[in-house]
Amino acid sequence: MVDIQEFADKVGIARSYVSVDGSVVQISEQARLAALGAMGYPIHDSAALAAAAANEQERQFARMLDPVLVADEGAPAFALLRTKASLSEKALLNVRIVLEDGSSREDSFLLSEAEIADYTDVGGCEYDIRRLFLPTDLPLGYHRLEASVTDGSAVMTAQPMSLIVTPTHCYVPDSMAQGRKVWGLSVQLYALRSRDNWGVGDFADLKDLLRRTARRGGAFVGLNPLHAGYPANPDPDMVSPYSPSSRQWLNIIYIRVEDIPEYATCTKAVELVCSKAFQHKLRALRDREYVDYRQVLELKLSVLRVLFDELRLDDKRSLRGRKFLDFIEKGGRSLLNMATYDALQAALYAQGINAWGFEEFPKEYRQADSPFVEAWRQEHPQEVRFYCYLQFIAQEQLDAAFAAARAEGMLLCTYRDLAVGVAPGSCDVWSDDKEIFRKKASIGAPPDPLGPRGQSWGLAPMDPWRLKQDAYRPLIALYRSNMRACGALRIDHAAGIARFWWVPPENDPTNGAYVQNNMHDILGIIALESVRQQCLIIAEDLGTIPHELRTALKRYGMYSYKLFFGERAPDGGFIAPQHYEPQAMSALTTHDMPTLYGWWENLDISMGEKFGIYTAITGARIAADRKNAKQRILDSLHGLMSAGPEVPYNANDVPEMTPELAKALQVHLCRGSCALYSAQLEDFIGVKKPVNIPGTFREYPNWRRKLTLNLDEIFSLPYVLELTAAMSAARESASKY
Repeated sequence: MVDIQEFADKVGIARSYVSVDGSVVQISEQARLAALGAMGYPIHDSAALAAAAANEQERQFARMLDPVLVADEGAPAFALLRTKASLSEKALLNVRIVLEDGSSREDSFLLSEAEIADYTDVGGCEYDIRRLFLPTDLPLGYHRLEASVTDGSAVMTAQPMSLIVTPTHCYVPDSMAQGRKVWGLSVQLYALRSRDNWGVGDFADLKDLLRRTARRGGAFVGLNPLHAGYPANPDPDMVSPYSPSSRQWLNIIYIRVEDIPEYATCTKAVELVCSKAFQHKLRALRDREYVDYRQVLELKLSVLRVLFDELRLDDKRSLRGRKFLDFIEKGGRSLLNMATYDALQAALYAQGINAWGFEEFPKEYRQADSPFVEAWRQEHPQEVRFYCYLQFIAQEQLDAAFAAARAEGMLLCTYRDLAVGVAPGSCDVWSDDKEIFRKKASIGAPPDPLGPRGQSWGLAPMDPWRLKQDAYRPLIALYRSNMRACGALRIDHAAGIARFWWVPPENDPTNGAYVQNNMHDILGIIALESVRQQCLIIAEDLGTIPHELRTALKRYGMYSYKLFFGERAPDGGFIAPQHYEPQAMSALTTHDMPTLYGWWENLDISMGEKFGIYTAITGARIAADRKNAKQRILDSLHGLMSAGPEVPYNANDVPEMTPELAKALQVHLCRGSCALYSAQLEDFIGVKKPVNIPGTFREYPNWRRKLTLNLDEIFSLPYVLELTAAMSAARESASKY
């Protein structure tokens, strides 16, 4: 008989946690059982649960070695070898380490020389658990450990172990390690306006913004997640960059069609784009206040289809064709699945099927490795290859933007954002043949000041045990792909490195359970990819974060997150930015908060009441605190000499945010101790409407609001030129202390 609560302990489901206010919160037994059920265990059948537990243990001992070991570079480490106790002590143990470069190290010795650390009985058979100590001079990288035992004529061969040797510190540019402090801009790429884009910011706009920012002294441009969306889905509200189809591939809406090398030589495509009707549509899309994703995609896909159909882009005889085919080969099964998913979803929508996720596909197409999917792919090779081509172009243009920033001497260049997870009906879940994603739970967060009722984000969690059984391959591919073409990566909801709040569908978000992840292993993999790709790591550590994770993030050289409006002293005043943690990025606001102008004018409060997020009583309480906060901000600015005479001392004299006060706040943060400061481009030009209102879906056009000026107009404003010069000077001054 299995004690089900103890079994939940064993698989990492917590019994309690420490909330943001420091109190200990007990997790209900029901929530723990529901999380266990979401992992696939038969929680309502004790015998079946006992059998499942026994089967897992027997498989573990049968393979002899664990599937993976993540070891710190230069530190003593050992692998556990499980052998039957009946083996002779004179049996010969053969150990081989195959390094990533193909070279190997081998050793043989008596089994008795391998220290027995423990022993146990499994299925009526007694086993010894031995330590295999590893060399401490193994290079960083992904290696393989092999072992076999020869006892007389019998040979027992272990399943190979993935041996990952990782650094204990992430990459940090030398100048930042020596104290240099920098600033950059944060922007939603789709929100950029320009004279030539098609109604959505694109990779050409990104290249332009990077160059302009570099020339004003900025070190980076931070972006929303660029993950692949659902190009065939007609729902105008299914556009959140934080609920993608795949986190490994790119959103094709950001392609700049005219920058594709094939475009200029394709008369049919050029004539289509230059036609009066097409240009009329483009002007209308550019002029709109909000991005019309569906119309933009339809126009881009119509031209991209012409390019692909008219030209032989997969011709091995051309350099371009070989480059495309090489991209397909390197993309492997992951790219093939992404392209097939998009092509199949488009075909199903064309047949009138509301195929918003793979669970709505016809039954035979609901698994990527289904023979029916393979048959469909073979019957529609050009459709699949077309979507491979779109990913090829998107990656090419993102790489070009990054290269342009590097050419400008920018320190970090593109700063990408890694979303927490993917939707249950996504391509990533569809492609999961190891059942690592669990569809009967959602990632979320327990109650905290930002979400008093808890949160459930509709994202499928990864099962930590199954992830380890697959040697973390999905995570390695994820971090590697997201560190491409960037100098910094933000990990959204970095608490997930240590644990995720699982919310079963039958439960309220307040009644979830924390499931522990293999924190050391994940941190090591992130550090290894960071060092290899020279990518700074910024861990968004807001909310309910365990103390041990905060300590580990700092030790690994990951940068924390400091939001000005949240950094308040017990008396309600604002902590001086000079007292912030240096190993951090500071900001005034984020995409989930009101803009600077909107915050000062209480737009978030009025909108919150309108959409039912706040009651009138709650709204009044927040407004009262806001009034006090505004005065304390002015007191702090004048007390630290961050505000000039044009900024009043009394908050009652500033009913609306002014350019002068906005500038004072930006400079105030730039004089602080954080290594990085991120300014939102909206706050340069007085945008009031927010990017996103958490807690809303169709009530507000989240993830669609554009900027109010074109890029060239923004960077021609005397105010912006003065502001960026002042920010650069403030950062230079802060670097001296």
